[in-house]
Amino acid sequence: MLVAVSLFVVLSCLMVAFSRLQYISPTIILAGPWALVFGLQWIFADDMISSLMAIVAIFLITLSFAVGELFALQCCGADQIKISVKSVPENLLVANILYEIRLRRVVLLVGGLGVVGAIFYASALGFLEANSFSELLSLPGVAREQIFAGNLQVPLLSRVGFIFAYSGVVLALSYYYFFQLRWWLALPVISVLVLGMSQSGRAGTVLVILQIILVVYLKNLIVLKSSWIKAICKSTLFPGLMLGIVFIGGQFLREGFGSTGGDDIARVMYSLRSYLFGGVSAFASWFDGSSDWNVPTLGVYSFSSFFDALGIFPQAPGIYDEYLLISNSGETSNIFTAYRSFIDDFTYI
Repeated sequence: MLVAVSLFVVLSCLMVAFSRLQYISPTIILAGPWALVFGLQWIFADDMISSLMAIVAIFLITLSFAVGELFALQCCGADQIKISVKSVPENLLVANILYEIRLRRVVLLVGGLGVVGAIFYASALGFLEANSFSELLSLPGVAREQIFAGNLQVPLLSRVGFIFAYSGVVLALSYYYFFQLRWWLALPVISVLVLGMSQSGRAGTVLVILQIILVVYLKNLIVLKSSWIKAICKSTLFPGLMLGIVFIGGQFLREGFGSTGGDDIARVMYSLRSYLFGGVSAFASWFDGSSDWNVPTLGVYSFSSFFDALGIFPQAPGIYDEYLLISNSGETSNIFTAYRSFIDDFTYI
């Protein structure tokens, strides 16, 4: 793990020195979290499985982003890119009142449609027919099991809300970055929360929180001219607390809140260890023993939803249901990284 931390820290430092984009470098934004993930696992879960080959694989894929970034800067001119990034919020977008009005209308429209779509989705799962609040709390876990077992089919029209919810979050964050915080920017976030609670899912909500962290970081760094240390502190404290709430609440939601005593809270907190630190170990187990690079699936996993919508190939939902050993004590975790999908679809090379 220390080798992995060192590799990604060195890569981040090299990009600070050579990319000339400094702390908004795409490679740093990618390599920095990898360094953090491996560092936290080294500190809090050093007993988990590690693989030098898996570390090298992740590093080389990340290194390809660095090569692409440096190539783009060399072709386009780093000075022009750096100047344009700093000048856009001040000289072009903030002064454009028409742009603000149009973006506001789009956010309101997409956010409203996302909320309506989330209600339709909850209705399709039968939540609006609950007779009591306690029954409502028990339904998401049951619905989740039925969906994965194939016993519950949600109509396509009732799933449209996902499109508006997640794209609405991106639009809302764009408005916040270029202009300011407004109460109606919460509409897409609310729709994501409703969709996530409807199926007791945590991944979508976690991704949205990570997007919020990134945008708040960039706004503080570029627009508000804060130091990168202050930008990190302002962007991670409250969202970090929300991540903990989402994980613990989501786990109890899956279990139907049947028991929430002290032992149950301790059990859920312990499971947080595998959720936070088990991803790279599960990837290592898969990379060393379960991966098949000889039969590329050519986008079946990377673009599963798109292929399913077009009727090219049915969506393969089992990729995140494959739990692998992550420690000698018998702990298991699934693999939640796009790198696995890319390797399955297009081989490691």
